[in-house]
Amino acid sequence: MFSSTHLAQLLSAFPSDLFQKEVRDCKSDKYAKRCTSRDVLVTLLMGHLQQAHSLRSLTTMSQAIDQHQYHLNSRSVPRSTLSDALNKRSFLPFQKACEHLLSCVTGQKGRTAKRMINLIDSTAITLRGPAFDEWTAPTKTRITQGLKVHTGFDPIQGAPTYISITAANVNDLTDALKMPIQSGMTYVFDKGYCDYNWWFQLHQADAFFVTRLKKNANIKVCHEHSDLSPQSPVLKDEIVQFGKRHGNGKRLNTYQNVPVRRVIAKFETQERPLTLVTNDLLSSAEEIADLYKQRWQIELFFKWIKQHLTLKRFYAFSENAVRLQLYSALITYLLLHFFHKRSGFCGTMYDLTLRLSCVLFERPLMQEDHARRRRQSEKLKAAQGSLQL
Repeated sequence: MFSSTHLAQLLSAFPSDLFQKEVRDCKSDKYAKRCTSRDVLVTLLMGHLQQAHSLRSLTTMSQAIDQHQYHLNSRSVPRSTLSDALNKRSFLPFQKACEHLLSCVTGQKGRTAKRMINLIDSTAITLRGPAFDEWTAPTKTRITQGLKVHTGFDPIQGAPTYISITAANVNDLTDALKMPIQSGMTYVFDKGYCDYNWWFQLHQADAFFVTRLKKNANIKVCHEHSDLSPQSPVLKDEIVQFGKRHGNGKRLNTYQNVPVRRVIAKFETQERPLTLVTNDLLSSAEEIADLYKQRWQIELFFKWIKQHLTLKRFYAFSENAVRLQLYSALITYLLLHFFHKRSGFCGTMYDLTLRLSCVLFERPLMQEDHARRRRQSEKLKAAQGSLQL
């Protein structure tokens, strides 16, 4: 009986038709004879799962693809050919495939009765050195040099729902203004996204936000709730309003004279109390504080993909090659997420990644059939032994 390999099952959720359509539209494989965009995708996917730290080790690992190239619709490529392909194959098909997988994660939200939450943050991919400076130095900032990955993360699904890769000097808020707003969603972000007018856009779209309030915020206290439990981490719960002008006073604030909520909470892990602001006037103050605590999960996501996928070493140094590796890493994470959901695996995503990296080309049904035959053989031997007695 035929059975797909674990790698083929992992790729079953990949939008191959959409990917090939984008490849044709951007003519990425127009002059490709030996290494197609699909070959690059499968090779990079294996590299992320098995953490290949160099181009040589990546191509050596990929030689196992040739035995399964019919079912994977891919084949291994020589090192020089792969190096050339990383610099010339367009990253746009990878980006479109990643966006499609992100929309699939977003579609899973409606199946849960829990509150819809979207954690917003960004992480920097540091790219310094003679090989990177040619294209990263013009956009470097005082803090970092390279690229920035802007992310919206669903803590309930445990997967990102929005990804945007920009230069390092693109402000977090600039990218957030382009992010689609979903009604009923609660957006949680830090002080880097402080813009009263954007907060008012979220409010008008029937969405909620929870963020930290700056110390110099121009606010007026309208009402203070006094029914707080002594055991609660919440120190204050107030209804406030913003002033007329924003920040330095040069730009009008469209969120003025609209009641919002200020919650001051002291967490055990924080030395000082945090001042939070939200337009959610109905939830309890403890729930608002807990929503902001969940923001740590997006930091854990950034840490996970950098530690367990190949994002610390790059196989080539051009901007196109780096973006290919970044998008393929995100695609790998999303495919692992869907495989984790389908398989019913009880362990963590890291445990699943470790196991898959060891059995990528094994066929699970053949293993089960072999185990079943072995059990039947043992039973037959035991029965024969009893008959001889």
